[in-house]
Amino acid sequence: MSGHLREIAADLQTHSTCSDGTDTPAELVQKAAQQGLRAIALTDHDSILGVEEALAAGREHGVEVVPALEFSTQQEPERGLIDIDVLGYWINPSDPGLRDTLERVMAARREQKIAQIKRLQEHGIEISVEEVLALAGGVPGRPHIAEVVWRRNPGRFRSKQEIFDQLLSPRSPTYVPRSFSLTVKQAIEVILAAGGLPVLAHPGFYTHIQDIERVIRQLQEAGLRGIEVWYPYRQVHGEEISAAQAKAMVKQFQRLAAKLHLLATGGSDYHGQRTPHIRLGECGMTWEDYQALRETARQGI
Repeated sequence: MSGHLREIAADLQTHSTCSDGTDTPAELVQKAAQQGLRAIALTDHDSILGVEEALAAGREHGVEVVPALEFSTQQEPERGLIDIDVLGYWINPSDPGLRDTLERVMAARREQKIAQIKRLQEHGIEISVEEVLALAGGVPGRPHIAEVVWRRNPGRFRSKQEIFDQLLSPRSPTYVPRSFSLTVKQAIEVILAAGGLPVLAHPGFYTHIQDIERVIRQLQEAGLRGIEVWYPYRQVHGEEISAAQAKAMVKQFQRLAAKLHLLATGGSDYHGQRTPHIRLGECGMTWEDYQALRETARQGI
């Protein structure tokens, strides 16, 4: 994969225990330093709870930490926008609008996950609210539910991915939607208002979108500034893909970013032990590319 052939200095998609990762923000930064990374972005889902801890650890270990997050957006099936994620880089964690929005989003996430657990119980799945919340620590997510289902229902499912597909996918009959979440365009607006740089996460995942270029153009009109070009694709919607297919996907989005004059970013999507096949820093940006991106963010171009 192309990410293995480049000298990666910055990993701009990582997750901590403040969403669905297994490393604390400080542990994450320490690991980055040990692996020779010079910069990382903490991109927890709908959360900036770990940013201050990560920034402090960055100062201690000599790692530049980008204050960031990853918004999981509202499902818009009529427009083909399902499971779309938007990364926000260099956001101001103190921005009142951002903080108010995140409070509403996190309250809705918790409410949704509790309702989801009760729906699963009604369908004969062994799971408890208390165990999921204890595992999550911070904001509960689908990975926490899948983990508890996996533990509590041995032999019922072949993999955690099967749990996602059968029980937790927005296309599953047992899925419970959120009472409040942002549309893709709203997420972009919130990131811009907080001084951030909005970037479309892992565009190769959205295979249900027939014309990804058309959608990206629409989001660009709404203020999207970049796409996550370098990403360690191994599965797309549960289906294994080859290294050659992954490399072709990266090349496709490199060309598309250049064509549309969008910024190109990269990250591993590291979640610690929750995704043991992904190594911190295995996919990301060279120091030169990162510096150019940072300068663009500073100039607000």
